Amino acid sequence: MSMSDTPPVETSSASPIVRASKGVALLEVKGIGKRFPGVIALDNVGFSVQPGEIIGLIGENGAGKSTLMKVLGGIHQPDSGTIEMDGKPVSIRSVSDSLALGISFIHQELNVLDNIDVAGNVFLGREPRNAFGLMDRGKMTREADVLLQRVGLDISSRTPLSELSLARQQMVEIAKALSLNARLLIMDEPTSSLTLTETERLLEVARELRAQGVSIIYISHRLHEIVAIADRVVGLRDGRSVGSLERAEITHDHMVSLMVGRDLERFYIAPDTGVEKPVGLSVHEVRSSRYPTKPVSFEVRKGEILGMAGLVGAGRSELARTIFGVDRSVGGTISFEGKPLVIRSAQDAIASGIFLAPEDRRATGLITSMLIRENITLPELSRFAPGG
Repeated sequence: MSMSDTPPVETSSASPIVRASKGVALLEVKGIGKRFPGVIALDNVGFSVQPGEIIGLIGENGAGKSTLMKVLGGIHQPDSGTIEMDGKPVSIRSVSDSLALGISFIHQELNVLDNIDVAGNVFLGREPRNAFGLMDRGKMTREADVLLQRVGLDISSRTPLSELSLARQQMVEIAKALSLNARLLIMDEPTSSLTLTETERLLEVARELRAQGVSIIYISHRLHEIVAIADRVVGLRDGRSVGSLERAEITHDHMVSLMVGRDLERFYIAPDTGVEKPVGLSVHEVRSSRYPTKPVSFEVRKGEILGMAGLVGAGRSELARTIFGVDRSVGGTISFEGKPLVIRSAQDAIASGIFLAPEDRRATGLITSMLIRENITLPELSRFAPGG
């Protein structure tokens, strides 16, 4: 089915409220507006979530998804509009207000501590106490074990978190949310670092929670996950509600059309295949320190985008780090624009015009305690320090 077959969706400038046709909604957002200096982040946004319903929230980067979720989480206060829970207006002025209403978040970047056990993470800051005011480890462990079973984790809550895979740590986050009596669980790009098997398990847990009456707002750029899990899709574009798709209408093409507001086929320009462009980067039998017996060779021509695919652990990130000089190369050659390169460090790569946007931006791409200006200028400080 082509995008031209996409059914019409609501795209009027009035930014319609997207409603489900069921009973009293668990959550209803009406006419939410939020402005920042020089930016209208949200403009008359509205949608609803029914009890035990999974809503897929979609939109391009900058569509307003994160701002809207921060409004629901009490981080930002809206400039206009109302929020209702169970048909009654509520005021969410802080994170504690949001938690008290039963709204919990599973963020893309996990908020866990790997130096304590699972039970300690689940009840962090809310540890049960005994009659003497001391931490009741037994009660905490028992209650955490029940929550772990609920999300399908067959481990003891006494297990150190550092021993768990990223996917299992994600499940611990969900168990923590359920310990807060979450009625609405907001999952923001929860599978960005998971394998296909781990992703399928997380989606299965989401379905089980739905069966238990928990509502979920599921945010993802991986549209096949939305197709697999959502009961309804709500779209945002440029800070406005642009309509919804019911379960039978949820397809990849329909969602793309909802997000961008046009048929992408009309804007497609076929690549020029008549003239072969010169090679920009040539990698010949390069072997990373992690996979010393697995040489890799490829070429990237000028103006070309080369996609590199593989399962988690296949070596994609290691190869990129080796080319960039972060990891040590144990063999092979690299040429750039026809000239052989000797890359022993990231500084060598940058000096040659090669840059890396790393997989984990927070850990290896940015220094979050520093200003944006300071982060941007880090690769070439000498330009701004002529006196040394």
